[in-house]
Amino acid sequence: MSNYQSNEIKLINTSLIDPHPDNPRKNIGDVTDLAASIKTNGLLTPLSVVPNGSRYRVIAGHRRLAACKQAGTGAVPCFVLDLDPLQQLEAMVTENCQREQLTVLEEADAIQGMLDFGATTANVAHRLGRSSDYVRDRAKAASIKTEVRASRDDFGQISIGQLVAIARYDGQPDLQKKLAQAAGTSNFDYTLSRIERDENERQWIESVAALLVESDSGINLIPDPEKPYSDPEWRYLGCMFPSTGTPEEAIEKIREHNPAAVSIHTVSQQVYLWTRRDKTADAEKEAQRAAEQAERDARRHALEEYAAASADKRMTWLHGHLHGVKRDKLVETTARLGLLQIIDPDPQGYTSALSTWNDAACGGEQFTTISGIDPERALAELRYHLDEPDWAVWAVQILAARIEWFIDAADWTTVNDIGRRIPGYYQILQDLGYTPTDDETSHLDQLIAAISEADSDENEEDEEDEEDEENNQ
Repeated sequence: MSNYQSNEIKLINTSLIDPHPDNPRKNIGDVTDLAASIKTNGLLTPLSVVPNGSRYRVIAGHRRLAACKQAGTGAVPCFVLDLDPLQQLEAMVTENCQREQLTVLEEADAIQGMLDFGATTANVAHRLGRSSDYVRDRAKAASIKTEVRASRDDFGQISIGQLVAIARYDGQPDLQKKLAQAAGTSNFDYTLSRIERDENERQWIESVAALLVESDSGINLIPDPEKPYSDPEWRYLGCMFPSTGTPEEAIEKIREHNPAAVSIHTVSQQVYLWTRRDKTADAEKEAQRAAEQAERDARRHALEEYAAASADKRMTWLHGHLHGVKRDKLVETTARLGLLQIIDPDPQGYTSALSTWNDAACGGEQFTTISGIDPERALAELRYHLDEPDWAVWAVQILAARIEWFIDAADWTTVNDIGRRIPGYYQILQDLGYTPTDDETSHLDQLIAAISEADSDENEEDEEDEEDEENNQ
């Protein structure tokens, strides 16, 4: 345990000894076997206790105390320590950590307890033999409220990295619960990314709104119409999303469109652009057109968000895992990625190569994400590494970057050359160990179904053409 020791051993009746209320370990488990051993052999290791009035509290040996009481043991040997409350907690944390008996959350709560007693982060780190970052991370995890912890039975088993991410959204229990449900699964990073994206969009719309209300903006800001697609005065022109650019860039693009007015649609985090309605136009037809346009905009935005999030997840995974893949697997993957970009996956045959890789197009930005290397250095680094044992890692990075560059949001819903390659690309990633999120799996299923339907239609057309030829002969 800790450096707090005593040479004094005293026999104390177990009826006078209580579990410590601040014991970090909340569940001591089943002590039946230990009780049987103590009943046969006695207590071989003394308990460590501190005085508490006329009674005592356990510092080290909570399981042994419970087993002794279960075995009906009377007096047991104890080390009697003289510790203040902070020292008591430190001793319990140290003893449990050395035995690896605490969950991350139990340790976090105990460390926060030491800080609550007045210890500094540096002091706690020194006492426990840990770094200050170690202590700070667990203090963050300890801030997670009971309501969120109760959202799943095994909350205490969540890793410290994911607990810190959950703690980041203190005061937003719904977001914390959503992250907690995804913790420990392949959906966690994706869920966290979506939450971060939503937060960025909220900040974006607030910044745009602040710029619009400035007196010199030159843009007519109006309240959002209650019936945006059938307003008698305003007709919907389009909207600006956070993907438009920075708030300042969005303002400039609004000026380029020169709408009669704009409004802030806080629910969708968008800026709506308006022109004055032609009073003679058919209101019902106009409302339908605007509604359809807004629906298309929303679908496009959702698809762009998905495409960006899934691409980021794939490339981040490649960046973090490629160097741990065995060479034979990398060599195989190099060939498969190369073929995927040159050979049409349609069984009917080949197509010409899409293009050659270069640092200005066809994967420069994506290569940087996957490899961590600036695109202008990419070719030089590749030439060097082609003569090195790790050449296959670099080849996979180059080829994966090419594919990532070609995949646009529209390819997820369009049966084209690129869309046909997406399922094969995911199969290659999964063979390397990549795990798609539920959202990715859903989009893949829809794309594969669309490809199958398109192929079926083409086969039917080919059969009809063959019949026509036979009839004409």
